[in-house]
Amino acid sequence: MTDVTFRIPTVADAGAIAHLHVACWREAYAGIVPVSILDQVDMADRTARWEGHLRNPAAQAFLAEVAGEPAGFIHRGVLDQPLAEGADGHVFALYLLQRFHRRGIGRHLVGLAAADWLARGGRALSLGVLSANQPAVAFYEALGARFVRPDSYLWHGHSLPESIYVFEDLAGLSRFA
Repeated sequence: MTDVTFRIPTVADAGAIAHLHVACWREAYAGIVPVSILDQVDMADRTARWEGHLRNPAAQAFLAEVAGEPAGFIHRGVLDQPLAEGADGHVFALYLLQRFHRRGIGRHLVGLAAADWLARGGRALSLGVLSANQPAVAFYEALGARFVRPDSYLWHGHSLPESIYVFEDLAGLSRFA
């Protein structure tokens, strides 16, 4: 990972992260999410959302860059209603362009989020993953995420099966940071 850097993004990165987010959706969800949903993304809205996320003091994001190019990110925060008992934090998003998979970047991003949450006094991080996204499910399970329950995610009027997981060993995950 010599050409990989990790940093906390600023509001100035919102546009780049929004574009990265959408590119990762299109890669990860091809054949899972209807194309009509993926094609109706409004980049101005997505950028504005990321500006809000990056200004939120209760949340934290980490950005991975490969040779200066945004490659992936993780966004962590708190839900109003926890998805799993004991989960006091939540991973809202973890995405990495496919060409950078299997290089330890995703694992490092999870480690950074876990270490940050643990340092803030957090105990566990929940996350939701589309159940049909088997590579992501396998990744989370390999890192020790525990399946909690099935759920559904409503995306532009489409209900998609989702699985809720929880990371309970934040100290163990922190070793990847």
